[in-house]
Amino acid sequence: MRLLVDTNVFLDFILQRDSGCRHALEFFLWCRKYKNSIYVTSMSLRDIEYAAMRSVHDKKKANRIVADVYSLCNKVIGISADSAINAIYEDYKDFEDELIIQAAKEELLDAVVTSNIKDFENRGIPVFTPQSIVNQSSY
Repeated sequence: MRLLVDTNVFLDFILQRDSGCRHALEFFLWCRKYKNSIYVTSMSLRDIEYAAMRSVHDKKKANRIVADVYSLCNKVIGISADSAINAIYEDYKDFEDELIIQAAKEELLDAVVTSNIKDFENRGIPVFTPQSIVNQSSY
């Protein structure tokens, strides 16, 4: 599967946030085992660097965290002008989440993986939490 992973899944993992960290780790291991492709947006990498910098207060450490995230991914995708325009005209709960949805649709990806599933429901692409996709027997 080709999966666009939302920023919050990476942040759960690298910032070791509650049970999200364990679920994210299981998800990344599952992806590796079953050769699922992990996609991330360039926008998410920017947000991850910002959160890492606020957490570790050291540019080199923050850059290393971003490099580690990058190493988990098969491809970094941008937010195209078409995706941004399409997002503007959708009935979204969160604009950043809508940009993720539009990027996944434009890249013809199979699903989005997020820790915040409620803002992604009924958006025209399958959406899973890290835990739910790992537990899916059909994958």
